Amino acid sequence: GLQKLRWYCQMCNKQCRDENGFKCHTMSESHHRQMRLFRENSGKYMSYYSDMFKKGFMEVLRRRGRNRVKANVVYQEYIKDRHHIHMNSTQWESLSSFVVFLSKKGLADADQTEKGWFVKWKDTDPERMARRRAAERLDRMKMSAEEVAERQILDQVERAHAAEGLKGDKEDEQERKTLDRANKKGDLAFGLAGKKMSSAPVTGSGKAVFDFAASSGKKRKKRKLEIKKSAVELLMEEQEQEKKRKREMSRKRPKNVKKDNWLFKGIVVKVMNRRVGEGQYYKKKGVVKKVRDKFEGEVLMVDTGDILRIDQEHLETVIPAVGRSVLVVNGSFRGYEAKMLSLDDDSKHDQPTATVKIVAGEWKGEIVKGVELEDVCKLSS
Repeated sequence: GLQKLRWYCQMCNKQCRDENGFKCHTMSESHHRQMRLFRENSGKYMSYYSDMFKKGFMEVLRRRGRNRVKANVVYQEYIKDRHHIHMNSTQWESLSSFVVFLSKKGLADADQTEKGWFVKWKDTDPERMARRRAAERLDRMKMSAEEVAERQILDQVERAHAAEGLKGDKEDEQERKTLDRANKKGDLAFGLAGKKMSSAPVTGSGKAVFDFAASSGKKRKKRKLEIKKSAVELLMEEQEQEKKRKREMSRKRPKNVKKDNWLFKGIVVKVMNRRVGEGQYYKKKGVVKKVRDKFEGEVLMVDTGDILRIDQEHLETVIPAVGRSVLVVNGSFRGYEAKMLSLDDDSKHDQPTATVKIVAGEWKGEIVKGVELEDVCKLSS
Protein backbone atom coordinates (compact mmCIF):
# COMPACT_ATOMS: atom_id res chain seq x y z
CA GLY A 1 0.00 0.00 0.00
CA LEU A 2 0.88 3.69 0.06
CA GLN A 3 3.58 4.49 2.61
CA LYS A 4 5.15 7.72 3.86
CA LEU A 5 6.13 9.95 0.97
CA ARG A 6 9.17 11.31 2.80
CA TRP A 7 10.92 7.93 2.48
CA TYR A 8 10.53 7.82 -1.32
CA CYS A 9 13.44 8.36 -3.75
CA GLN A 10 12.14 9.77 -7.03
CA MET A 11 15.38 9.29 -8.97
CA CYS A 12 15.46 5.58 -8.16
CA ASN A 13 11.65 5.11 -7.92
CA LYS A 14 12.32 3.41 -4.60
CA GLN A 15 9.88 3.38 -1.65
CA CYS A 16 11.47 2.75 1.75
CA ARG A 17 9.61 1.65 4.85
CA ASP A 18 11.25 3.92 7.43
CA GLU A 19 14.10 6.33 8.02
CA ASN A 20 16.66 3.58 8.48
CA GLY A 21 15.72 1.95 5.17
CA PHE A 22 15.88 5.30 3.39
CA LYS A 23 19.33 5.98 4.87
CA CYS A 24 20.60 2.59 3.70
CA HIS A 25 19.23 3.28 0.23
CA THR A 26 21.00 6.65 0.00
CA MET A 27 24.31 4.91 0.74
CA SER A 28 23.86 2.33 -2.03
CA GLU A 29 25.87 2.38 -5.26
CA SER A 30 22.77 2.50 -7.47
CA HIS A 31 21.54 5.64 -5.70
CA HIS A 32 24.93 7.31 -6.06
CA ARG A 33 24.92 6.49 -9.77
CA GLN A 34 21.49 8.10 -10.21
CA MET A 35 22.54 11.17 -8.23
CA ARG A 36 25.59 11.62 -10.45
CA LEU A 37 23.24 11.74 -13.42
CA PHE A 38 21.11 14.28 -11.57
CA ARG A 39 24.09 16.52 -10.81
CA GLU A 40 25.13 16.56 -14.46
CA ASN A 41 21.82 18.06 -15.52
CA SER A 42 19.80 18.94 -12.44
CA GLY A 43 17.67 21.56 -14.21
CA LYS A 44 16.45 19.05 -16.78
CA TYR A 45 15.30 16.52 -14.17
CA MET A 46 13.72 19.17 -11.95
CA SER A 47 11.81 20.67 -14.88
CA TYR A 48 10.63 17.23 -16.04
CA TYR A 49 9.35 16.16 -12.61
CA SER A 50 7.68 19.54 -12.02
CA ASP A 51 5.91 19.39 -15.38
CA MET A 52 4.68 15.83 -14.79
CA PHE A 53 3.42 16.70 -11.30
CA LYS A 54 1.55 19.73 -12.66
CA LYS A 55 -0.09 17.68 -15.45
CA GLY A 56 -1.22 14.96 -13.03
CA PHE A 57 -2.62 17.46 -10.53
CA MET A 58 -4.46 19.43 -13.25
CA GLU A 59 -5.95 16.22 -14.66
CA VAL A 60 -7.46 15.38 -11.27
CA LEU A 61 -8.71 18.96 -10.89
CA ARG A 62 -10.24 18.87 -14.39
CA ARG A 63 -12.24 15.77 -13.50
CA ARG A 64 -13.73 17.75 -10.65
CA GLY A 65 -15.28 20.10 -13.22
CA ARG A 66 -15.83 23.77 -12.49
CA ASN A 67 -16.58 23.18 -8.82
CA ARG A 68 -14.58 24.99 -6.16
CA VAL A 69 -12.72 22.35 -4.16
CA LYS A 70 -10.12 22.27 -1.42
CA ALA A 71 -6.59 21.94 -2.77
CA ASN A 72 -5.62 19.27 -0.24
CA VAL A 73 -8.58 17.09 -1.34
CA VAL A 74 -7.32 17.18 -4.93
CA TYR A 75 -3.78 16.40 -3.75
CA GLN A 76 -4.92 13.43 -1.68
CA GLU A 77 -6.78 12.04 -4.68
CA TYR A 78 -3.70 12.55 -6.87
CA ILE A 79 -1.29 10.69 -4.56
CA LYS A 80 -3.57 7.63 -4.42
CA ASP A 81 -1.75 6.52 -7.55
CA ARG A 82 1.40 4.85 -6.20
CA HIS A 83 3.30 5.77 -9.38
CA HIS A 84 2.65 9.50 -9.07
CA ILE A 85 5.39 12.13 -9.12
CA HIS A 86 6.23 13.17 -5.56
CA MET A 87 6.23 16.83 -4.65
CA ASN A 88 9.62 16.61 -2.92
CA SER A 89 11.18 16.09 -6.36
CA THR A 90 9.64 19.24 -7.88
CA GLN A 91 10.47 22.93 -7.67
CA TRP A 92 7.66 23.55 -5.17
CA GLU A 93 8.36 23.06 -1.48
CA SER A 94 4.72 22.91 -0.39
CA LEU A 95 1.21 22.54 -1.75
CA SER A 96 0.51 26.21 -0.96
CA SER A 97 3.37 27.42 -3.15
CA PHE A 98 2.15 25.18 -5.96
CA VAL A 99 -1.39 26.57 -5.72
CA VAL A 100 -0.01 30.13 -5.81
CA PHE A 101 1.96 29.17 -8.93
CA LEU A 102 -1.20 27.89 -10.65
CA SER A 103 -3.03 31.11 -9.81
CA LYS A 104 -0.24 33.37 -11.12
CA LYS A 105 0.00 31.41 -14.38
CA GLY A 106 -3.77 31.61 -14.88
CA LEU A 107 -4.16 27.81 -14.90
CA ALA A 108 -6.68 27.79 -12.05
CA ASP A 109 -8.63 30.13 -9.79
CA ALA A 110 -7.34 29.99 -6.22
CA ASP A 111 -8.35 31.70 -2.97
CA GLN A 112 -7.22 31.27 0.62
CA THR A 113 -9.68 30.97 3.48
CA GLU A 114 -9.55 30.00 7.14
CA LYS A 115 -10.00 26.37 6.08
CA GLY A 116 -7.06 26.50 3.70
CA TRP A 117 -6.53 26.91 -0.04
CA PHE A 118 -9.37 26.31 -2.49
CA VAL A 119 -8.91 25.88 -6.24
CA LYS A 120 -11.21 25.89 -9.24
CA TRP A 121 -10.38 24.49 -12.66
CA LYS A 122 -10.09 26.99 -15.51
CA ASP A 123 -10.44 25.79 -19.08
CA THR A 124 -7.36 27.01 -20.98
CA ASP A 125 -7.26 24.38 -23.74
CA PRO A 126 -6.94 26.21 -27.12
CA GLU A 127 -9.05 23.69 -29.02
CA ARG A 128 -11.95 23.82 -26.56
CA MET A 129 -11.81 27.62 -26.47
CA ALA A 130 -11.85 27.72 -30.29
CA ARG A 131 -14.90 25.41 -30.38
CA ARG A 132 -16.67 27.62 -27.83
CA ARG A 133 -15.98 30.76 -29.88
CA ALA A 134 -17.27 29.02 -33.03
CA ALA A 135 -20.49 28.08 -31.23
CA GLU A 136 -20.95 31.67 -30.07
CA ARG A 137 -20.46 32.94 -33.63
CA LEU A 138 -23.05 30.44 -34.87
CA ASP A 139 -25.55 31.68 -32.28
CA ARG A 140 -24.98 35.27 -33.36
CA MET A 141 -25.54 34.33 -36.99
CA LYS A 142 -28.87 32.67 -36.09
CA MET A 143 -30.00 35.77 -34.23
CA SER A 144 -28.89 38.19 -36.94
CA ALA A 145 -31.74 37.53 -39.44
CA GLU A 146 -34.19 39.68 -37.50
CA GLU A 147 -31.60 42.44 -37.04
CA VAL A 148 -30.85 42.50 -40.78
CA ALA A 149 -34.56 42.96 -41.55
CA GLU A 150 -34.76 45.76 -38.99
CA ARG A 151 -31.74 47.43 -40.53
CA GLN A 152 -33.31 47.34 -43.98
CA ILE A 153 -36.50 48.97 -42.64
CA LEU A 154 -34.47 51.73 -40.97
CA ASP A 155 -32.56 52.35 -44.21
CA GLN A 156 -35.87 52.72 -46.09
CA VAL A 157 -37.16 55.18 -43.49
CA GLU A 158 -33.95 57.20 -43.74
CA ARG A 159 -34.18 57.35 -47.54
CA ALA A 160 -37.84 58.44 -47.28
CA HIS A 161 -36.90 61.26 -44.90
CA ALA A 162 -34.13 62.36 -47.24
CA ALA A 163 -36.49 62.39 -50.25
CA GLU A 164 -39.12 64.37 -48.32
CA GLY A 165 -36.53 66.91 -47.19
CA LEU A 166 -35.30 67.39 -50.80
CA LYS A 167 -38.90 67.97 -51.95
CA GLY A 168 -39.43 70.58 -49.21
CA ASP A 169 -36.24 72.39 -50.22
CA LYS A 170 -37.50 72.65 -53.81
CA GLU A 171 -40.84 74.13 -52.65
CA ASP A 172 -39.02 76.74 -50.51
CA GLU A 173 -36.82 77.69 -53.47
CA GLN A 174 -39.89 78.14 -55.71
CA GLU A 175 -41.58 80.32 -53.06
CA ARG A 176 -38.49 82.50 -52.72
CA LYS A 177 -38.32 83.09 -56.49
CA THR A 178 -42.02 84.15 -56.53
CA LEU A 179 -41.46 86.67 -53.74
CA ASP A 180 -38.39 88.12 -55.50
CA ARG A 181 -40.37 88.71 -58.70
CA ALA A 182 -43.19 90.43 -56.74
CA ASN A 183 -40.80 92.80 -54.94
CA LYS A 184 -38.98 93.81 -58.12
CA LYS A 185 -42.11 95.36 -59.79
CA GLY A 186 -41.53 98.89 -58.41
CA ASP A 187 -40.25 101.10 -55.63
CA LEU A 188 -42.56 102.50 -52.92
CA ALA A 189 -42.43 106.16 -51.71
CA PHE A 190 -44.26 107.78 -48.79
CA GLY A 191 -44.71 111.52 -47.92
CA LEU A 192 -46.55 113.73 -45.31
CA ALA A 193 -48.65 116.85 -46.14
CA GLY A 194 -47.25 120.23 -44.95
CA LYS A 195 -43.72 119.03 -44.87
CA LYS A 196 -41.53 118.55 -47.81
CA MET A 197 -39.83 115.33 -47.43
CA SER A 198 -37.58 113.64 -49.81
CA SER A 199 -39.03 110.50 -51.08
CA ALA A 200 -36.88 107.63 -50.06
CA PRO A 201 -37.14 104.64 -52.27
CA VAL A 202 -37.68 101.48 -50.37
CA THR A 203 -36.26 98.63 -52.29
CA GLY A 204 -37.98 95.32 -52.17
CA SER A 205 -36.21 93.37 -49.53
CA GLY A 206 -36.71 89.96 -51.01
CA LYS A 207 -34.22 88.48 -48.62
CA ALA A 208 -36.08 89.68 -45.52
CA VAL A 209 -39.36 88.43 -46.92
CA PHE A 210 -37.73 85.11 -47.74
CA ASP A 211 -36.28 84.87 -44.22
CA PHE A 212 -39.68 85.52 -42.74
CA ALA A 213 -41.32 83.01 -45.05
CA ALA A 214 -38.63 80.46 -44.28
CA SER A 215 -38.99 80.98 -40.53
CA SER A 216 -42.77 80.74 -40.67
CA GLY A 217 -42.78 77.81 -43.05
CA LYS A 218 -42.27 74.20 -42.29
CA LYS A 219 -39.13 73.49 -40.28
CA ARG A 220 -37.84 70.14 -41.10
CA LYS A 221 -34.95 68.65 -39.25
CA LYS A 222 -33.30 65.64 -40.60
CA ARG A 223 -33.18 63.04 -37.94
CA LYS A 224 -29.99 60.97 -37.61
CA LEU A 225 -30.67 57.40 -36.88
CA GLU A 226 -28.10 55.78 -34.63
CA ILE A 227 -28.02 52.21 -35.74
CA LYS A 228 -26.11 49.73 -33.68
CA LYS A 229 -23.84 47.31 -35.39
CA SER A 230 -25.64 44.14 -36.23
CA ALA A 231 -24.34 40.69 -35.38
CA VAL A 232 -23.30 40.23 -39.03
CA GLU A 233 -21.02 43.28 -38.88
CA LEU A 234 -19.53 42.14 -35.58
CA LEU A 235 -18.92 38.71 -37.08
CA MET A 236 -17.20 40.24 -40.11
CA GLU A 237 -14.94 42.35 -37.90
CA GLU A 238 -14.06 39.31 -35.80
CA GLN A 239 -13.22 37.32 -38.94
CA GLU A 240 -10.96 40.15 -40.16
CA GLN A 241 -9.13 40.19 -36.83
CA GLU A 242 -8.75 36.40 -36.98
CA LYS A 243 -7.29 36.65 -40.50
CA LYS A 244 -4.86 39.34 -39.33
CA ARG A 245 -3.77 37.19 -36.39
CA LYS A 246 -3.21 34.18 -38.67
CA ARG A 247 -1.10 36.31 -41.04
CA GLU A 248 1.07 37.41 -38.13
CA MET A 249 1.42 33.81 -36.92
CA SER A 250 2.33 32.62 -40.42
CA ARG A 251 5.34 34.89 -40.29
CA LYS A 252 7.80 32.19 -39.32
CA ARG A 253 11.04 32.92 -37.56
CA PRO A 254 14.33 32.01 -39.22
CA LYS A 255 15.54 28.48 -38.57
CA ASN A 256 17.88 28.05 -35.62
CA VAL A 257 20.87 26.88 -37.65
CA LYS A 258 24.30 27.43 -36.14
CA LYS A 259 27.39 27.85 -38.24
CA ASP A 260 31.01 27.18 -37.37
CA ASN A 261 32.15 30.75 -38.00
CA TRP A 262 30.87 33.57 -35.79
CA LEU A 263 33.26 36.46 -36.41
CA PHE A 264 31.70 39.75 -37.52
CA LYS A 265 33.17 43.16 -38.14
CA GLY A 266 32.61 45.60 -35.28
CA ILE A 267 32.16 43.16 -32.39
CA VAL A 268 34.20 43.22 -29.18
CA VAL A 269 36.11 40.01 -28.45
CA LYS A 270 38.51 38.74 -25.80
CA VAL A 271 41.80 36.89 -26.40
CA MET A 272 41.79 33.56 -24.53
CA ASN A 273 45.14 32.06 -25.60
CA ARG A 274 48.13 32.60 -23.32
CA ARG A 275 50.58 31.99 -26.17
CA VAL A 276 49.43 34.99 -28.16
CA GLY A 277 52.03 37.71 -27.64
CA GLU A 278 53.63 35.60 -24.90
CA GLY A 279 50.66 36.20 -22.66
CA GLN A 280 50.64 39.96 -23.15
CA TYR A 281 47.14 39.96 -24.63
CA TYR A 282 45.63 37.20 -22.50
CA LYS A 283 42.04 38.11 -21.52
CA LYS A 284 42.46 41.52 -23.14
CA LYS A 285 39.65 42.99 -25.24
CA GLY A 286 39.76 44.10 -28.83
CA VAL A 287 37.53 45.14 -31.72
CA VAL A 288 37.27 43.07 -34.91
CA LYS A 289 38.17 45.42 -37.78
CA LYS A 290 38.18 42.88 -40.61
CA VAL A 291 37.23 39.24 -41.16
CA ARG A 292 39.42 37.05 -43.39
CA ASP A 293 38.37 33.64 -44.69
CA LYS A 294 35.40 33.57 -42.28
CA PHE A 295 37.44 32.21 -39.37
CA GLU A 296 40.27 34.72 -39.04
CA GLY A 297 40.02 38.34 -37.97
CA GLU A 298 42.14 41.46 -37.63
CA VAL A 299 41.62 42.60 -34.05
CA LEU A 300 42.48 46.09 -32.77
CA MET A 301 43.47 45.75 -29.11
CA VAL A 302 41.78 48.34 -26.91
CA ASP A 303 44.60 48.82 -24.38
CA THR A 304 47.66 48.89 -26.61
CA GLY A 305 46.27 49.80 -30.04
CA ASP A 306 48.07 46.82 -31.59
CA ILE A 307 46.46 44.98 -34.50
CA LEU A 308 46.54 41.19 -34.25
CA ARG A 309 45.64 38.67 -36.91
CA ILE A 310 44.17 35.78 -34.98
CA ASP A 311 41.90 32.79 -35.48
CA GLN A 312 38.44 32.76 -33.83
CA GLU A 313 39.45 29.60 -31.95
CA HIS A 314 41.58 31.79 -29.68
CA LEU A 315 38.85 34.40 -29.14
CA GLU A 316 35.73 34.62 -27.00
CA THR A 317 32.58 36.75 -27.22
CA VAL A 318 32.05 39.58 -24.72
CA ILE A 319 28.69 39.90 -22.97
CA PRO A 320 27.71 43.54 -22.28
CA ALA A 321 25.55 44.97 -19.51
CA VAL A 322 21.77 45.02 -19.78
CA GLY A 323 20.57 47.78 -22.09
CA ARG A 324 23.68 47.80 -24.30
CA SER A 325 23.88 46.95 -28.01
CA VAL A 326 24.81 43.44 -29.14
CA LEU A 327 25.12 41.54 -32.40
CA VAL A 328 23.59 38.08 -32.78
CA VAL A 329 26.54 36.12 -34.16
CA ASN A 330 24.88 32.70 -34.43
CA GLY A 331 21.49 31.01 -34.38
CA SER A 332 18.11 32.13 -35.74
CA PHE A 333 18.77 35.86 -35.98
CA ARG A 334 22.42 35.67 -36.99
CA GLY A 335 23.72 39.04 -38.18
CA TYR A 336 20.91 41.12 -36.58
CA GLU A 337 21.73 44.03 -34.30
CA ALA A 338 19.86 43.84 -30.99
CA LYS A 339 19.56 45.29 -27.50
CA MET A 340 20.30 43.26 -24.38
CA LEU A 341 17.15 43.15 -22.23
CA SER A 342 18.00 40.65 -19.50
CA LEU A 343 20.05 37.66 -18.41
CA ASP A 344 17.87 34.69 -17.41
CA ASP A 345 18.33 31.42 -15.57
CA ASP A 346 16.54 28.96 -17.85
CA SER A 347 15.86 25.52 -16.39
CA LYS A 348 15.99 24.04 -19.91
CA HIS A 349 19.61 25.09 -20.34
CA ASP A 350 22.66 24.31 -18.22
CA GLN A 351 23.88 27.90 -18.43
CA PRO A 352 22.16 31.31 -18.24
CA THR A 353 20.54 32.65 -21.38
CA ALA A 354 19.81 36.13 -22.70
CA THR A 355 16.69 37.96 -23.81
CA VAL A 356 17.32 40.44 -26.64
CA LYS A 357 15.24 42.80 -28.76
CA ILE A 358 15.98 43.16 -32.48
CA VAL A 359 16.49 46.88 -33.29
CA ALA A 360 17.03 46.85 -37.06
CA GLY A 361 16.07 44.94 -40.18
CA GLU A 362 13.00 42.91 -41.09
CA TRP A 363 12.46 41.64 -37.53
CA LYS A 364 12.75 45.04 -35.85
CA GLY A 365 10.97 45.03 -32.50
CA GLU A 366 10.99 41.22 -32.18
CA ILE A 367 11.84 39.99 -28.65
CA VAL A 368 13.89 36.79 -28.63
CA LYS A 369 14.20 34.74 -25.45
CA GLY A 370 16.48 31.86 -24.54
CA VAL A 371 19.47 33.04 -26.63
CA GLU A 372 22.68 31.31 -25.59
CA LEU A 373 25.34 33.71 -24.37
CA GLU A 374 27.87 32.44 -26.89
CA ASP A 375 25.48 33.48 -29.69
CA VAL A 376 25.53 37.20 -28.83
CA CYS A 377 28.47 39.59 -28.64
CA LYS A 378 28.96 43.19 -27.59
CA LEU A 379 29.10 45.81 -30.35
CA SER A 380 31.79 48.47 -30.27
CA SER A 381 30.46 51.97 -29.71
